[in-house]
Amino acid sequence: MRSYRIVVFFFLIAASVTAVAQRGFPSSIIVLRAKLLKRIALTFDACPTQHRSGYDSLVIQTLIETKTPATLFLSGLWVKKHTRQTQFLNSVPLFEIANHSYSHPHLKEASDQVTKAEIQKTNELLVKLGCKEPVFFRPPFGEFDARTQRLVSEAGMRLIGYDVASGDPDTTISTQRLVRYVVKSAKNGSIVIMHMNKQGRHTAEALPGIINQLREKGFEFVKVNELRAN
Repeated sequence: MRSYRIVVFFFLIAASVTAVAQRGFPSSIIVLRAKLLKRIALTFDACPTQHRSGYDSLVIQTLIETKTPATLFLSGLWVKKHTRQTQFLNSVPLFEIANHSYSHPHLKEASDQVTKAEIQKTNELLVKLGCKEPVFFRPPFGEFDARTQRLVSEAGMRLIGYDVASGDPDTTISTQRLVRYVVKSAKNGSIVIMHMNKQGRHTAEALPGIINQLREKGFEFVKVNELRAN
């Protein structure tokens, strides 16, 4: 009976992944949720914006003080303006540095040449600053298609999305609402997206509550590479 249950369990997992793939999500961005492991990856985007794009030191300070691992998706233009901060982030073992394009364009509308350049320029810049060449890529605005996925794969990288969009850039969302939504939405294997370029209006204020409440629910925080490994 026990072996029968195990077979059924893994059949259900395989069926759920197949169903997701059939809905149009490329398999390379799907993180198979390890149902028995309560693990979550917090990710933070650093995008260049038309307005002032800064460095949210309070977000980083909270992650370090609470010993919370995170994957940081950095855009090339942001890195150029924040070279010292980038080198510091790379020096913190808790953090994993990833690629978030160079100028944050809509890649579905970009040519193959432009898309390749967006990936390569940021990788080269990060390596020049002492970072390991990133293996993960998050497309701007979360937009991608089969062509984008193929180009990312040809660059030797994995396209990473998210299943919990915190909505932290929304000026109408309060700190309490942000905490409540993320804690309620997170599941085993979730990837949460927030921002560290001061475009998240209440990210720094909400982060301690998010971390504390998810840990109280038994979740372990890991980097994306550790999540994928499981």
